[in-house]
Formats: sequence, C-alpha cells, structure tokens
Amino acid sequence: MSILEKMSTADLMENLREELTCFICLDYFSSPEKLQEILNLLHKKKEAQAVLTHEKERMILCKEETKTFKQVVMSEYMKMHQFLKEEEQLQLQLLDKEERENLKKLWDNEVKLTQQVRHLSKMIGQIECTYQSSNLDSFEEVRGALERSESRLLQCAEATTTQLSQCQVTGMREMLRKFSTEITLDPATASAYLVLSQDLKSVRYGGSRQQLPNNPERFDQSATVLGAQIFTSGRHYWEVEVGNKTEWEVGICKDSVSRKGNLPKTPGDLLSLIGLKIGEDYSLWVSSPLKGQHVRESVHQVGVFLDYECGHITFYNVTDKSFIYSFPPTPFQDALRPIFSPCLPNEGTNTNPLTICSLNSHN
Repeated sequence: MSILEKMSTADLMENLREELTCFICLDYFSSPEKLQEILNLLHKKKEAQAVLTHEKERMILCKEETKTFKQVVMSEYMKMHQFLKEEEQLQLQLLDKEERENLKKLWDNEVKLTQQVRHLSKMIGQIECTYQSSNLDSFEEVRGALERSESRLLQCAEATTTQLSQCQVTGMREMLRKFSTEITLDPATASAYLVLSQDLKSVRYGGSRQQLPNNPERFDQSATVLGAQIFTSGRHYWEVEVGNKTEWEVGICKDSVSRKGNLPKTPGDLLSLIGLKIGEDYSLWVSSPLKGQHVRESVHQVGVFLDYECGHITFYNVTDKSFIYSFPPTPFQDALRPIFSPCLPNEGTNTNPLTICSLNSHN
C-alpha cells in the first residue's frame, strides 16, 4: 500500500472519528439515544437561527414602513400648511379690497364733512360767547344756525352706510394685552371745563369753567386732555370705557399738537376715533382727515394699539372683539401721546365720564 493510500485511509478514519465523537462530552457515541439528542440540539439551533433571521427581516421591513409613513405624513402636513397660507392670503386680500372700497366711498364726502365741522366749530364758539353775554336773542339765532348746520352734516354722513366695525378677530384681546401700558391723565393739559378723578384714570365734563392757570400746555377751547405718557418707540395698548356716552373721542396725537383754539388739527397731528349718537343713529368717525361710517350698535369699550416703529395705529371694539379701523402705516418721527375727550354734555345726555381701564384685572 502506497503512502498516499495510507494517508487517505488515515484521513477517512479521522473524519469518521470526529463524526462519532460527541462535541459535548468528547466521547464516542455509545447509544442511538445520545446521537438523537445531539441531532435534536442541532435542529433547535437551526430553528433558532431561522427565527432570528425572520425577526431581522421583519425589523428591516418595519423600518421601511415607518420611513414611508413619515414621508406621507410630512407630505400631507406641507399640503395643509400651503393651503392655510393661501387661505390666509385670500382673506387678507378680501379685507384689503373691502377697506379700499369703503375708503373710496368715504373719500367723496370728506371735503363737505370737513367744511361742516369747521362751520360747527365756529357755531360752538359763537354759542359760548352768547352764553357769556347772556344775549338771548343772539343765542336763539346761533342755535338756529347750528341746527341747520347739523342737519346738513347728517345729510352728508348718510351718503355711506356700510359697516366700519365688522371684522371679528379671535384671540385679539389676549394678544394685544401683552403690550398693555399703564396710562394716566395729565392735569396740566386738561381743559378748565374738565374734571379729572384723583387716580387720573377718569375724565368728565364739569359744566363750569374752573379757575386754573392758562398755561401753554392746557387746551383752552376744546374739551380735551392728554395722557401723561409720551411715546417715542415700542408697542403700546390700552383700553377706554366709553359706556353709553353719546359723543366721545380717543386716540393719539403729537406731543406738539396745538392746545389753543378749536379749529381742526393739521392732518397727521391727530389720529383719533370718535363715537357719535344722534337719536337712534350711531356712527363712528376717524380723524384726521375726518371720515365716518354708520354702525349698527354703539361701542362701549375701545382698545387703542400703537406700534411706533411700524407707524401703525389701530382701534378695536373690546366688547365684541372686532376690528374697527387701522390708519394707513405712516413713519413716526415725533413724540406721541394718548388723547381723550368726553365732549360736551349735549343737554345732559352725555355727562358720563371716559375711564381708562385697568388691564391688570381679569375682566
């Protein structure tokens, strides 16, 4: 027998020995039962490996499905975001269009209304002079002229009847109150006919002239008082209770506004909202220039918002949370102050005060 044949035989014997040796006890198999046990262990091992392979494949599949789901959700989110953005732009365009249409309607009456207001101002001055001189005949003449002027003014105002206050804004007040500013009245600017409360939060028409110094800061013919705060920057918001008054005015003016005389202010010196009720007819006006609109219901509480850097002044109806009017943005360069007027008593129908609301309470 050759060496090669001997080596092949040795290799075969070694392979057979390995097959008949238990890899656990390292002894030759002595019975079929031990061999069967080893076979069972090998079978379980293969089953475990198969289960593990299946779990790995399932986890890979789950990861792929999760990735696909995330992609679908993100796609739907982007579609919804785009839809809301387009809807917002559409609503803003509609509001802008409606505002421009209303302004166009009001513009046709502006010249006539301004002339009538100037005429009424002259009539008021004449009435005051007549009252002081106690000339009853002259008083009756002036009153007649005033009534005729008032009638013409109302005829001009009836030319436009659409709503100035009509757009409700959800969450408006909560957002604006973040810019709440404590406002008080400045006694040095108050007309001698006005009476201020001790906390400088309320003002009413007193009915008689008080003995006060006629300092340059004081309004001498207009029933007006300024806020003590002076604004040269920032965002500020405050609210004014006008209650059931038949006439009132609140807003913003330049600190340099003229305090003497009763003539209309230069455009831009005064940006205010005026409420006026004659009989059952209620209207809101903005000044200046003077523009007005009839409204269905009277306003009882007004919110004023100033954004100095953006040149933005807006008025809100606090009661029904609606937008009233926003002046076109105009860059501010002068110091600004709040302005208030409870207006004349109007034969006893307008004696209630204007009151600056406290925004620290939870009303």
